[in-house]
Amino acid sequence: MTSSETRYRAFELTWCSQGLAIPELPVCSADALVGDSPLVEIQAEDPGCWPELAPGLHDTPFLQMARGDLRLTVDDIGCFRITDGVRIGWHRQHSGVSDQDLRTFLLGSAVGALLIQRGILVLHGNALEKDGKAIVCMGYSGAGKSTLAYALTQQGWRLLADDLVAVSPDGLVLPGIPRIKLWHDAAKAFDLDPDELPPIRQGMHKYLLMGEALQCATEPVPLKALYLIHQRRHTALDSYEGRITRITSEKTAALRLRNQAFRPRFVRGLDQEGPNFMALALLQRRVPMATLPLPSTISAMRDWLEQQDLLNAAAAAAGPDEAIEDALVTA
Repeated sequence: MTSSETRYRAFELTWCSQGLAIPELPVCSADALVGDSPLVEIQAEDPGCWPELAPGLHDTPFLQMARGDLRLTVDDIGCFRITDGVRIGWHRQHSGVSDQDLRTFLLGSAVGALLIQRGILVLHGNALEKDGKAIVCMGYSGAGKSTLAYALTQQGWRLLADDLVAVSPDGLVLPGIPRIKLWHDAAKAFDLDPDELPPIRQGMHKYLLMGEALQCATEPVPLKALYLIHQRRHTALDSYEGRITRITSEKTAALRLRNQAFRPRFVRGLDQEGPNFMALALLQRRVPMATLPLPSTISAMRDWLEQQDLLNAAAAAAGPDEAIEDALVTA
């Protein structure tokens, strides 16, 4: 390892970054440095030296893909090349692009693509651990995943992964990126000072919690429950809105879980649809899934969570009839 390299540990892989510090990831211990875990290289590269890719069915103007090779361009930030599940090349578009801006995309789309290339099932959500078991909380952008994750860490849970949740074939959630991203209003509601937190990108009012600000799990743990977050609302379904409800329909569960996969276009473009489908089907059979009806305010959510046993609630919850169930999970 050269003086410009730092090695990190995440997703049971060792990440060797040259020329770009990644403080969001835990630095490898001395034991890990001499271990035999797979090594991923992260380096600056010249896109002009990248070989041409034939146009693919799932490409876009900013995304080109083939089996084992993905190219992503982010306007006014840079571009990334992810190859064979072992290497991430990055290029800064201009000198005004900060390391933080680069890391935002590297630790999101680039790392997610690399895990998909390795045949790992990746879900879009947060994972938390308690008593040696894990839950995964999923939902659309803005549903409150990060707010929920931070609230749970204040109630004795430890963060396993943020945004990218990797699940092994034997049902273990792998420790991933130990950070939480909170919007300005959420940070204030938790009595945090946004001025003391690093923004996730220049000019954005969304902030990073990491390092000593969080309690994090560092070992893989078995997945006990899957939750789909939705905000409570006043509808004809009021009798179900305030309680955790099991998703009992296999068809509904399969559809909702598939919709929570990280970057489905990546999965298709990297020719991983078959393995991904099998992994999702196995997970669906193995782990109960339920809706998680979060109250609309952070203070009410914290009080409500204190009363829940999330490790066991998904398996113990009753399910409504299929028509009501479908309405709940699309709320």
